[in-house]
Amino acid sequence: MDNGEYPKKADHSVGDAFSYRQGILWMLLAVAVGAGIRGYYLSQPMRYDEAFSFLNFVHKDFPALFFYPLPNNHVLHSILVKAVTQVWGDSPASIRFTAFLAGVATIPLLFCLCRRLGKSGILASFSAAVFPYLIAYSDNARGYSLIVLFSLALAFTGVKAVKKPSLTGAALLSLIAALGMMTIPTMLFPIAGIYCWLGCLLLADDKPVGTTLVRFVIPCLLLTIVLTVILYIPVILLNGIEPLVANRFVQPQPWHQFLGQIYPHLQETWTDFSRDIPPWLVFVLLAFGVTGLYDSARRMDWPTLLILPSMLVGAATVLLIQHKIPFPRIWIYIIPFFLFIADAGFTSLIKYISERSLLVTNTAILATGVACALSLIASDSIAGYNDTGRFAEAPLVAKYLKPKISAADDLQVMPPANWPTYFYLWYYGVLGQHRPVSQKPGITYFVVKKSRYSISDMTDRPVIKLLDHDDMALYQTTGETR
Repeated sequence: MDNGEYPKKADHSVGDAFSYRQGILWMLLAVAVGAGIRGYYLSQPMRYDEAFSFLNFVHKDFPALFFYPLPNNHVLHSILVKAVTQVWGDSPASIRFTAFLAGVATIPLLFCLCRRLGKSGILASFSAAVFPYLIAYSDNARGYSLIVLFSLALAFTGVKAVKKPSLTGAALLSLIAALGMMTIPTMLFPIAGIYCWLGCLLLADDKPVGTTLVRFVIPCLLLTIVLTVILYIPVILLNGIEPLVANRFVQPQPWHQFLGQIYPHLQETWTDFSRDIPPWLVFVLLAFGVTGLYDSARRMDWPTLLILPSMLVGAATVLLIQHKIPFPRIWIYIIPFFLFIADAGFTSLIKYISERSLLVTNTAILATGVACALSLIASDSIAGYNDTGRFAEAPLVAKYLKPKISAADDLQVMPPANWPTYFYLWYYGVLGQHRPVSQKPGITYFVVKKSRYSISDMTDRPVIKLLDHDDMALYQTTGETR
């Protein structure tokens, strides 16, 4: 039975993915839900990493876009943010618009990947639309949602490219991979996984090894390296190669330390990824995932069966070579591929139900997605995530200080409260700069993030409290007047 909601065979073009009206309507609903929940969080207070990146790389002159003292500068993302803010101004929403757009675009692209590989795409689309971790980084002015998008684009393009290996297909894959590398060098993890997957598909297709190597595999690998180097030429000329390959975030750890941190790292990653997802829904997605793996193994559906294992093998290989524990957010690109496997399990089951029952099932998925989105809005939980440095009181501090602080005064504030505070001091036009520093005697103000440190950690001088709100306290030294 083919009721129009799942394909009998894998699709091979974007057009095929949108060739059936019922499916496209469900996908558009998923995009609407995903855009709505992401739009709600778009103007939340700026966080440490995004405020630091904007003030140090985007807000300055053009060469600053390629300044790379630390991996905080996600170069391609910074360039795109620069372009957006030149048109729409420097509000938090416009600064985050690139990440937001990439996050929303992930939803239809995941749907297209599912359709290309013969899956429904509906469960995956709605799951991606309301997945809290994906939402959080769609509203964070960093390059992580771009990495997710490029990873999906690499897989989507690669499926067709391996059907008829050619230099053109290799060039397109290499360009996508290089753009991802220009965003964040950790794009190497999904590149390794997806290239491993495509290699497995080539082997399973029994194509002539010599021809495939010459016309596709070798050109793809070489072009990826060459295009990545070309795109990084401005960064290398301005900073040299060392900040890229030898910064403290990529320096290998001693093996005993690295191995001892793997299990805690996996626990932390699971905890982060599953935040604010109801336990029953986690169980359902895992059950669908197991079903998807079983069904694809039974039918020898190699593209479906091998995609997630290949991603994990590729990631593990790079991780072991580097032997440096990364931040959990580095693995965000794996989430949509797990959702693809869950969708495969869902697709294998809906083949046995009637068209009316399928309508009820899809409506239930829509209702669950909307309920999850409304729950996230009602709880405002994503705004409370501490990822990448949260200090939600920064706008309040800047507004309070605006009529008080002068160039003669000093402002003391520690991470992670400092750069969000500097951003809003700049944003609200306080002294026309983002970081007041005393050049002559004046009042000293202290901003305290109470959950991280206290006023005694900042000074032993007598102070008076000016303001106390949630996780923030603002002090000034006593006996100082203007």
